[in-house]
Amino acid sequence: MHPADIADIVEHLAPAEREAVFETIDEEVAAEALEELDPKVQVSVVESLDSDRAADIVQEMDPDAAADLLGDLTEDRSGEILREMQPEERREVTQLLEFGEDTAAGRMTTEFIALRETAVVDDAIEALRRFEGGYEALATIYLVADGRLTGAVPLVKIATSSPALELSTLSEPYLTCAPDTPEDEVAALFDKYNLLTLAVVDEHGRLSGIITADDVIAMLRHQ
Repeated sequence: MHPADIADIVEHLAPAEREAVFETIDEEVAAEALEELDPKVQVSVVESLDSDRAADIVQEMDPDAAADLLGDLTEDRSGEILREMQPEERREVTQLLEFGEDTAAGRMTTEFIALRETAVVDDAIEALRRFEGGYEALATIYLVADGRLTGAVPLVKIATSSPALELSTLSEPYLTCAPDTPEDEVAALFDKYNLLTLAVVDEHGRLSGIITADDVIAMLRHQ
């Protein structure tokens, strides 16, 4: 079943039955289904699971969704789950927990592809093969120099270009926002410019993360 359909069923189950479902299904599917649940139900499910099982599921979630969930838990419970997570996933989520949930930084994901501005199409294809994050983050490949954002290349251009072509020649105009941008302003940017992704940069122009269209949809749905 699709994770969204599992979520629909889970929301109508008794707490003990919800726990049984999330104890038995594949961790990746469980993570996707958990992201689809109402935040209150998310908390109820995670509270019912052992810390190690909860951590296995939470670390499979998109970092921004995981941070939102952990932010809704008690500090003690959140800490228990974070301690059970793998170091890299724990670091990503911990960074996002520092930001307000209703800001751009609180909605961004740190799973994206950023390549040096001198990279070629073949480099991007190789990065795509290795990427383990959500597919929605692949709509745009970002270019950086010393960590600062310098370009943005739509995935479709990479798919239709010569392997040796420099990505900088394919870059298109892009929009950015600051980490503390209110989420309603983020949604307005996506609506006005029909964005698939939006780069979040700090005061020095360094790429901190990206917001994807599905993040905005989830944000509006929860509102």
